[in-house]
Amino acid sequence: MAAEAAHDDRQPPEDGGTLVITRTVGADPRSVWACLTEPDCFKAWWRDNLEFEPALGGRFVEPWTDPSGRRKTTTAEVTAFHPPKGFVMVWADEDWDFDTIVSVSLEPSGDGTHVTIEHQGWEKAPEPDRATLLLDHRDGWQRHLAGLATDAEEHHARRKGNLRNGH
Repeated sequence: MAAEAAHDDRQPPEDGGTLVITRTVGADPRSVWACLTEPDCFKAWWRDNLEFEPALGGRFVEPWTDPSGRRKTTTAEVTAFHPPKGFVMVWADEDWDFDTIVSVSLEPSGDGTHVTIEHQGWEKAPEPDRATLLLDHRDGWQRHLAGLATDAEEHHARRKGNLRNGH
């Protein structure tokens, strides 16, 4: 079973600059890392129509549609890569005039892995949009981290021989 903790479930962080989303995943770091960096597993829990090159200088490109039906693209570049402990990306949507920093880190925790996603730089977002961007990204990171946990736990169980089918 995975336990989830977030910075605050109702409002953005008080400083308005950083989101921190954490979750303990019931899988070893090797399985979690595989689901973060192997394309088939990554696309299973995130989205199929994206590109991610998990390496220093690698790119992340995600086309998506906002709630109003407008097509957008999120891009990032991997600026630090430390297998199997984590990576850092410079992250922005195509219509932003500022960049943010996303750090993903893994730490062994008992029989599982403690995953932390820290998304910094929101103080550079325009004031009228900042709270909405923070809330939307907090919700998105929680959803993606839940998907990562599910797939990593299945990946771990398959490696242990407990599941026959899956991703």
